[in-house]
Amino acid sequence: MKSDEFNSLVLGLAEFVRREGRYPYPELLRHALNKLALEVTAVTYPRTLTGLLALLEKPVKTWYPGRLLPKEFDSDFGLLYEWGLSEEASRYLYEELLEKTKLSEFATTLTKQIAIENFQFQRILERLQELYNNDSDPERVQQEYVLLRLFLIENPYTTPAQLRKIFSKTRHIDIQEVGNFYHECEENEPCWNCDRCGPLFKKYGKLRGIKPSACNDHRQNLPFIRQITWKQGLRRLKFGIHLRICLPGIPEMRLFKALEELQSKYSDQLCAIHLYPGIDRYDLQLRFCDKSTWAVDVKDYHNPYKLAPKLTPLFGEGDLHYDESFYVIPIQRLQQREDYLEILREQAAKLPSSTHLLSDAVFEERVINKIEQLQEGNNQ
Repeated sequence: MKSDEFNSLVLGLAEFVRREGRYPYPELLRHALNKLALEVTAVTYPRTLTGLLALLEKPVKTWYPGRLLPKEFDSDFGLLYEWGLSEEASRYLYEELLEKTKLSEFATTLTKQIAIENFQFQRILERLQELYNNDSDPERVQQEYVLLRLFLIENPYTTPAQLRKIFSKTRHIDIQEVGNFYHECEENEPCWNCDRCGPLFKKYGKLRGIKPSACNDHRQNLPFIRQITWKQGLRRLKFGIHLRICLPGIPEMRLFKALEELQSKYSDQLCAIHLYPGIDRYDLQLRFCDKSTWAVDVKDYHNPYKLAPKLTPLFGEGDLHYDESFYVIPIQRLQQREDYLEILREQAAKLPSSTHLLSDAVFEERVINKIEQLQEGNNQ
């Protein structure tokens, strides 16, 4: 397939940036670069490693052969960002390659290990979904899944003691499974966390995050930047779990907490809010006193063209039935691009027109309006 060479390049770079020392190149990367040198015509192929790394930071559309570029990759991005995988390359690696098992025949043990990290959570999710459908106590299965999901979102750093405290009595989730989502921090390693995007790393003396398009200001004096004090056994989320679970969970939890606050004030109108119902069939289920139910899924993507194909009707069978469904986008994405929702609606071919597309701020207003309507109805 024409995208195989590009996929090998991304996988090879993923291994390269994880290694200590530059040489020798991983076999997968060496193979991909040899192919690239023969195919690149838009620019002069660099003769040095420094020149090559500089090229790989430039938008892919300016140098990579268009006929070999997979449509799933946003070519406005480079493959590298400050000598690490770019935001888009990381997304492509985990969503398009590892999730869909498009591993090259040249993939090494380290590359396969990255894939294993990505599948660890998926295996637990599938097991719990099966238990939920067949177990005599599905409510407990649901509670344990929510416990796990919240823990990974709210605890990008943890310790064995904390893991034992939280998961010692779970029936369906083993402490070791959760521990495998983390790796140990080195002794006295400086550790930092951003409340908006999770664990940070240092590059050229500055703190950097995993998703610059969403969060790119990590000055140490900002109130949402925290230094984590090293202690024996301190662990940090693995990259894949950070990218696929923790990071998207942050806007989900932000919306959930805003809705929880509304429910605490207006519990007669907003009766219940359920997180990740049906073991994550969608993100939030809202139940109102008039028996109506709303289903909500939060999506945080930089590029609406990449999000649109992923938007499908939300699962609505049994207890997951809903009267209205919503895809909610963090408002900063709409501020970055005014036609974001317009593009989504035009490009989301699988999505029925009855599904609402709106920002988190507008959704909160929609909930408040619903509450006010119910209050007026009760007063008549």
